[in-house]
Amino acid sequence: METLEIYSADVCPFAYRVRLALDEKQIPHEKISIDLENIPDWYYKISPTGRAPLLRRGENVIWESNVINEFLEDAYPDRPLLPTDPVECAHARIWIQYCNSDFQPAFCGLVFELDESKHEDIRTALRQSLEVIDDALAEHDGPYWLGDNVSLIDITYYPFFEQAEVLAAYRKFVMPTDLENINRWVAAMQARDSVKINRRDSEFYVSAYRPYMDGTIGK
Repeated sequence: METLEIYSADVCPFAYRVRLALDEKQIPHEKISIDLENIPDWYYKISPTGRAPLLRRGENVIWESNVINEFLEDAYPDRPLLPTDPVECAHARIWIQYCNSDFQPAFCGLVFELDESKHEDIRTALRQSLEVIDDALAEHDGPYWLGDNVSLIDITYYPFFEQAEVLAAYRKFVMPTDLENINRWVAAMQARDSVKINRRDSEFYVSAYRPYMDGTIGK
């Protein structure tokens, strides 16, 4: 079996998704860290986008976090992270898409929008999305999105919640304490070995995001 290489950045929630999937599926791999503020020239020779994450197996490269994770699911079927039932699997993909189309744009929009006059509307959209997530988590018994077993849905969403202190520190948005299903789910995810291996503390994220929050990145 050819060695898997994951090109990753600790601050990147999308790269975090892939690291979680690799560790949940217990797939041997080598992690190569990429400094997103100083991307090396050699990386552009193997990456079509210059962004992280990127997975390389032999001469083949795969990029985009959700695509990488579905590749891992197909290529390494042991320890599955998607339901085997086609309907349930389709529903799982719908919730993954909701993260990418609604929740993540609101979360990241609040991070990267420098115009403070727009922040209140984004905070409202983010709160509404969190309420949708909280209701969805209530639909199944068990600690995770689909019940007793962790899935790609959990892996898709969790990195943003680990970074939530960034929003409190810079954007006056504190994760609501009244959304009890989310709070239980976050606690369950934090107890997983895959998260313990990869987790960074809030001080790391607050420091790492400072150039993005004050607009100095790239200057």
